[in-house]
Amino acid sequence: MFRTILWITLGVILLGGVYFIFSADQKLDEMVIDTESAIIKKSPAEVSKPEAFIAEAEEEPENFYVLMIGLDQRGNDLMLNTDSLIVAHIIPQEHLVKLISIPRDQKVPDPESPGNFKKINAIFAEGYNHALREAKKDPSLLSGKKVSIGKKRISEEYISSGMVALRETFEDFLSISIENTFLVNFETVVGLVDEVGGIEINVDRSMQYTAEFDGTHIDLQRGLQILDGRNALNYARHRLDDRGVNFESSDFDRGRRQQEVITALVKKMTSWGNLTKTLNLLDIVTTNVKTDMSRGKMISLVKDFYGDLNSDSVISVPYPGYWKSPYVHIDEDDLRETIEQFTSIEKPIVPLAVD
Repeated sequence: MFRTILWITLGVILLGGVYFIFSADQKLDEMVIDTESAIIKKSPAEVSKPEAFIAEAEEEPENFYVLMIGLDQRGNDLMLNTDSLIVAHIIPQEHLVKLISIPRDQKVPDPESPGNFKKINAIFAEGYNHALREAKKDPSLLSGKKVSIGKKRISEEYISSGMVALRETFEDFLSISIENTFLVNFETVVGLVDEVGGIEINVDRSMQYTAEFDGTHIDLQRGLQILDGRNALNYARHRLDDRGVNFESSDFDRGRRQQEVITALVKKMTSWGNLTKTLNLLDIVTTNVKTDMSRGKMISLVKDFYGDLNSDSVISVPYPGYWKSPYVHIDEDDLRETIEQFTSIEKPIVPLAVD
């Protein structure tokens, strides 16, 4: 989920070393999804590249941007509203990754209804459902290939269409060109944290929430503690609280906690030398993560970062949005400054702290 997509992929594979990467080719193939199969109103090739990015790309061809999408699965239901959205600026020559989290309620233009707006977390579902409607009218649009997202097997075209719709929205919003997209099921975090024996988190407040309809049960107390996978996920996504609005978490709170969980997970994984269990970690990733990044590029990226993956490699760019019902807004000047910080290859801005 959220920044899990990039760091799980890098961290897990780095544990086994380069030899392990090449021996795991088949598993990496299970992660790959063809976004050229997307059923959209215009093909990805027809989307023009923002001029600002073209100029930067000509000067620094090694840099590229990746969109990371977190989907939630509650029981047997896959939730199409994206619960976590992160864009990564990957700068291999500096062994640096810049990350920016966009709140799920961020106001963006509605691609299906010019002149209107919607929350950015609804765009994936919009692309998915557009493909579903079109395929019902013309079944030949479907190749028959299905991809696994957790416990679900879904037509590739539906997933790829949601990914492309959201990618294009982010390209317009941030004035960048996104080269690859990762989609991850939240259950990835549960499995990975449990596999490495838990992570240490200083829980900043008590949290109590139960939702019988999807089996959610959050009961956390304040203090430094080792969280198992389920509690780590609960800590990261806590929003509503049974005790009322004064105990609820905002999207900005959730974004900060997501960073804490993933930073702790990366720290544990990169210091964890159990090669026997590394294959189990990779199984968890390949089952729950899908990407249009090729196997060769994943291997190349890991080789670029091999031996240099640590807390100083990750820069978190603050997002100065604010809530005004029913959306998160951001002032134009703030957005422009944030984009400049994010697209720059200079480091660092705000390093992620690791205790």
